[in-house]
Amino acid sequence: MKKISNTIENYEPISRDIKFLPKSLIRLTILKKLYESPMNMKEINQKTNINYSAISNTIHMLELSGHVYRNKNNYMLSNSMRIYVGNILKLAELTILLDEISEITQNHIVNSLPLESVYELYKLNSIDLVESDGLSVYKTYDIIEKAIMKSNHVNAILPFSYGEINDSFNKILKKDKKIHIISPLEIKDILFRSLNISDDNLEINFFDFKEDDYLLLISTDKKMMLGFFKDDGAYDQNRLLTSTDDNCIKWANELFENFKKENIKMSI
Repeated sequence: MKKISNTIENYEPISRDIKFLPKSLIRLTILKKLYESPMNMKEINQKTNINYSAISNTIHMLELSGHVYRNKNNYMLSNSMRIYVGNILKLAELTILLDEISEITQNHIVNSLPLESVYELYKLNSIDLVESDGLSVYKTYDIIEKAIMKSNHVNAILPFSYGEINDSFNKILKKDKKIHIISPLEIKDILFRSLNISDDNLEINFFDFKEDDYLLLISTDKKMMLGFFKDDGAYDQNRLLTSTDDNCIKWANELFENFKKENIKMSI
C-alpha cells in the first residue's frame, strides 16, 4: 500500500492558499458564504452580520485580485477561488476529524488505507469513536455482530475470523442477504470451514496481505464500522469507528472497492 505520508504532496497547494485566505477572518467568512451560493451585499450582511463598509472593502479587494466577480447584483467566486475555498473547508473538516479520532490513529497501523480513501477522509465528519470499557469488554464486537444481523448486504475487509462474526454471516445468508468479503490467504481454510461457502450470495476474495494491509471494515446498507491494528501488530479490539451517516457508508464502500483494486494490482 502507498504510505499516507504521501498525501502531504496533495496538500501543498492548499497550504499556499491558506497563507492568503485566513489572514482576514472577514475575508474568509465572506468567501465561505459565496462558496455556498452567489449573494448580493445585503444577503452577505444578513448571513454574516458583517457591516456594509467591511463587506464593500473586502469584495472590492477580491474583485481586483480576480477572485470574485459580479453578475448583475450578485457576487460569485471565480472557478479557481471556488476550488481553493473548497480545499480550505475540506482541510478544516479533516483537521477536526483527525483530532476527534486521534485515539485510533495514533500508534496504530493506518497505512492500510488506500490513497484515494485518505484524500476523502474529510467526508467522515459524522463518525463516532466507540471505546470498550471494563464493564463492556466486547462492546465493539457486539456492535459489529448486531449491525450484520440487521443488514441487507455487507462489504467486509476481514483480516481475522472468530465464531460469532461467522455465525452472524451464516444467519443472514440464510435470509438471502448478500455478503462480499476480502480476506488474507492465511485465514482461507478457517473461513472455508466456518462459512457456508456454497451459498451463491457469498463472494470472497483472498489476497496475500502485506504487513500494512491489515484493517477491519464492515460496511452494511445501514452502518459502517472501521477498526485498526496497533503498531505491535495486534488488533485493537477496544476501539471502533462507526457511523450510520449515508456519506460515511458511501466512503466505506468506496474504501472497500479501493482496497480490492489495490490488492488486485499487487497480485498481478
